Amino acid sequence: MISNKATFSAIELASIFGDSKLINFIEDQSVCGIVTDTRIIEKGNIFIALIGEKFNGHDLVSQAFEKGASACVIEIKYSENILQNFPEKSFIITDNNLDALGKIANYHRRRFNFPVLGIAGSNGKTTTKEMAAAVLAKKYKVLKTFGNFNNKIGLPLMLLQFSEDYNFAVLEVGTNTPGEIYDLSKVSEPTDALITNIGKEHLEFLIDLDGVELEETYIFSAVRSGGHAFVNYDDERLKNYGHILSKFTTYGEHEHATIKCSYELNTKLNPRITVFKQDKTSYSFDMQTVGYASALNAIAAIAVGTHFDVKDSEIAEALSDFKPLEGESGYGRMAIFSKNNITIINDTYNSNPDSMKAALKNIEMFKSDGLKIAALGDMRELGESAFEEHQNTLKNALEVCDLIFVTGNEMSKAAEILKSDKIKVYEDKQTLSNAIAASLKQNDCLLVKGSRGMQMEQIVNNLKEIL
Repeated sequence: MISNKATFSAIELASIFGDSKLINFIEDQSVCGIVTDTRIIEKGNIFIALIGEKFNGHDLVSQAFEKGASACVIEIKYSENILQNFPEKSFIITDNNLDALGKIANYHRRRFNFPVLGIAGSNGKTTTKEMAAAVLAKKYKVLKTFGNFNNKIGLPLMLLQFSEDYNFAVLEVGTNTPGEIYDLSKVSEPTDALITNIGKEHLEFLIDLDGVELEETYIFSAVRSGGHAFVNYDDERLKNYGHILSKFTTYGEHEHATIKCSYELNTKLNPRITVFKQDKTSYSFDMQTVGYASALNAIAAIAVGTHFDVKDSEIAEALSDFKPLEGESGYGRMAIFSKNNITIINDTYNSNPDSMKAALKNIEMFKSDGLKIAALGDMRELGESAFEEHQNTLKNALEVCDLIFVTGNEMSKAAEILKSDKIKVYEDKQTLSNAIAASLKQNDCLLVKGSRGMQMEQIVNNLKEIL
């Protein structure tokens, strides 16, 4: 829930929606703040009545006015009864309120001319967004996406945060259905864009890697004229996309990348990054984050900072000081903690085949005198490829881990096919947690990972109490 102070006159609202769509507005009327949640309504706000799977904002119009809303945005199919019940109140009538939110957010976005960096990609968007914002904050007043406000509701609400308090915005742009990146890019109109990578995400809807590539790269084509693209030169599906824009920076470990970097991990998986400059000099710094994926995210942030004239020393300082994400946006994103000399890698925030592969690579690289154990849950939204991808994941895990605990229908089916004594299957998380705890000994390392819907963090929380 976030509020905003975006102000609109009746004339501006009429230009967005059309005169005929405004009901009971007077010429000099204005509204301040666009909200979609009645719990945060303040006097003078416009309430947009959105419709979700388990709620309908049109049922809350009365509550919105009671809390001080000056107007409500309602869909035409609900308008007859609502207008009869509130004959003197101000309304905007639309065909689709989600589209209306995007329109009003886009109008507000166009009031500002500062750089807007849109970040898309299959994996690492949130961490890259946070790192890029930290680097840019050394030179600019940066607005960044709150938490995971990266969809058709969250992104417009972020655009409505634009104000004179900022001179740079870093926005995360997410997707799980075809065309969503296109729609969000049209609303946000990024001046610059970065795609972290192309991987096996949401295959139930995007079908295959070609579908993912088509979806994610929409953001490059939506960049404003004269804008800049940041191209991951290590990604085979992205490396040639610089030609879409006349201005682009390539980055990665590849020797031909504009921003060339290398990294190595210490025994606790913290990266040390070296940046090789075009004048043949270099600089290095150590990071507090965990895992090789965080190093790749940092390299993207280095490319952004370099392009926008942040000093090398300030880039290094920002990324050296950058701590693993915490709270709503960070819990379960490659967080490591120890209890009773047992190391637990909490990577429970989400999962797909590529991020699972990265997590297993991390536990493989972790230096430990004990066993390497994984607790793995289903990877959701893989469609017809689910069976194959779960088998591939478990085959990979068998090469890396001494013992594997799995839960979820897809993991269980894959385990049944592979028939390995190293794989243990459990249905409920408490029993699974107890079995893991009984197996863990000092110096062991445990990885816990699964899709968001699997709620694998319950296992981590259980182990904190049991161990």
